[in-house]
Amino acid sequence: MRNVSLDLRKAMFDDETGEVIVLLLTFEHPDFEDGPVRISSDNEDLVDFEEQLRGTVSRGETFSFVPMEIALPAEGEDVQPTLSLTVYDVGNELEPILQRSITPAFVTAEIVLASAPDEPEVRFAVFELTQAAIEAGNAVLDLTVDTLASEPFPADTFTPGRFGGLWTTF
Repeated sequence: MRNVSLDLRKAMFDDETGEVIVLLLTFEHPDFEDGPVRISSDNEDLVDFEEQLRGTVSRGETFSFVPMEIALPAEGEDVQPTLSLTVYDVGNELEPILQRSITPAFVTAEIVLASAPDEPEVRFAVFELTQAAIEAGNAVLDLTVDTLASEPFPADTFTPGRFGGLWTTF
């Protein structure tokens, strides 16, 4: 069970609230030459006046605003738990990164309140970016948690031919 603040619970369940729930995403990959890419679902704060960049500053890091929409995983026994994220109007900084990576990037998702961006309310497990489809400036990203359910079972059988040391007597 997650412990979240009363402010977050009120923001989620009240009919009207002045609080904004913000999703922060951090994309990390060894091929990213300029370091992690950070995006935010909140456009309230002007973080760079000269470039008119909006977003969120959390723990000293700038998360650029990108309009996005999230679809939660489908339910079912044989369904891979995949979070679908649609990022609208993908900028020049995100599109080349999504197109040039061969191995999956890792994505950290956090929920913060706009009034307290330095205090993450919820931090999700690290997702793998398993698919990125870019069309007309919009990107549909599939994020998956690396689960043991996708691993073959049994992975190996313990036979004398494969694990001889288990079968020797002293």
